[in-house]
Amino acid sequence: MNWQIQSGHIKAAPFILGAVFLAYFTSDAVLRQFVLYRAGTQSISLNTILEKLPAEIRDEVRRRILIAELKDKLLAASTDGEKISASIALAGAMSEKDLQEKYAEIIDKYPSAPESAPAFINYLMAPNTALRTISIPRYHQYIKQLHDPELFYAIDGGLNTLKGKKASSKELMTFMLPLLELKPTYREYQRLYVELSELAFQEGNQDVELKARQLEEACGKLSFYDKVLGPQQAKKAKK
Repeated sequence: MNWQIQSGHIKAAPFILGAVFLAYFTSDAVLRQFVLYRAGTQSISLNTILEKLPAEIRDEVRRRILIAELKDKLLAASTDGEKISASIALAGAMSEKDLQEKYAEIIDKYPSAPESAPAFINYLMAPNTALRTISIPRYHQYIKQLHDPELFYAIDGGLNTLKGKKASSKELMTFMLPLLELKPTYREYQRLYVELSELAFQEGNQDVELKARQLEEACGKLSFYDKVLGPQQAKKAKK
């Protein structure tokens, strides 16, 4: 059977194309059933069909299919970490409002989980009008519970957030002070110590500057994270 959409022509089973439009107009429950089917027995791919649809319909169908897949992934999650990651991805696919609400919920429900870092990063020094606001001392409490690589990403992500919010050099230096108590494990930390030493110089804090430069030099002798991770993963795969 021939189907004509705009100026393009494709041949496809009526069920597939009908299901695509059904996915656009119907409930998420029916859409999830369509996602499970995935046109697996048909000779034409779902992407081929979607490319022939009007842009506004194609984008919405893709978005709803993604949401349906993420809902199934969330239902299948068995650990807190999997639930947190899946719920963040799902909320982000739905709307910015949903994502902000999910971040706030995660901070309350999973205040110690490594996977909660995106929520803490998002609300770091947020205005009082936001759903949550995480102070620098509260953020420090959170990262004390983390280990690499999550620890590095939490510090790096928090630093970038503060820069985006135009935090002062004093606030940035204060945020990075926990680095002085760490024993860095990867070369990636080097640039963080460079920034800390420069901030300490700006603030006239010679003690912090000196210690940061010493740790910066120590990082130069370390391997990059991917060089360490590769052998570790290979070792696990052999077990």
